[in-house]
Amino acid sequence: MSRLAALELGLSVGTRQLCDGLCLTLAAGECWGILGPNGSGKTTLLHTLAGLRPAQQGELWLDAIPLKQLKRQQIARQLGLLLQDNHDPFPATVRETALSGRHPYLQRWQGETAADHHLAEAALRQMELEGLAERMIQTLSGGERRRLAIATLLTQDPAILLLDEPLNHLDLRHQQLLLLQITQWRRRQKAVAMVLHEPNHALHYCNRVLLLYGDGRWEAGESERLLTPQRLSELYQCSILESRSGTRRWFHF
Repeated sequence: MSRLAALELGLSVGTRQLCDGLCLTLAAGECWGILGPNGSGKTTLLHTLAGLRPAQQGELWLDAIPLKQLKRQQIARQLGLLLQDNHDPFPATVRETALSGRHPYLQRWQGETAADHHLAEAALRQMELEGLAERMIQTLSGGERRRLAIATLLTQDPAILLLDEPLNHLDLRHQQLLLLQITQWRRRQKAVAMVLHEPNHALHYCNRVLLLYGDGRWEAGESERLLTPQRLSELYQCSILESRSGTRRWFHF
């Protein structure tokens, strides 16, 4: 089942064409890894898919409805976006921030229900933040703040998840925790797309990849087929090598 589709999408910044004629479909149970060098348009694309930035050409469809016809609250009930960096201009506790993930489901002036609080508490436990629930978010470390952003997304519980460098600021334990969560999302038939810098994460956790070359060119397809040393060397303009042990593959410099 197609959840989010981009048809003949064209993106540019100034006079620079980032991608041209991009066709991409995020289906239920799929995980897409978006790879490319710095400045190739990965974040720009993710914001466009979320409806936060207009495309120069093409169309976006959410569950067979043109995205531009939907209100932001309708989009937020189906689609969640994890930003590359989080800025918190207003003071709030960890618990209050996690609960904000339920706002797309509330009417104006409606308070959170007991079920909403239950979802938020479960998400904080999952991200190992339950002991920090009453802390102000301004006192958190970068890694704790990242885990809180993920917990807020868990509380929102959308069908489509767009993640911009989700492993940023996370230590190895919490990287593993998030990657396992992404695997669970796929099993629950959610559609996931995430910007990554590590091709090995894309190879082992994404069944599909999108390669953005930054000059309008792009390639999309199965991870096993597209992720090769030759393609990655061209993508990043440096020498990428591949090693194998049995059926396991990994890339390195």
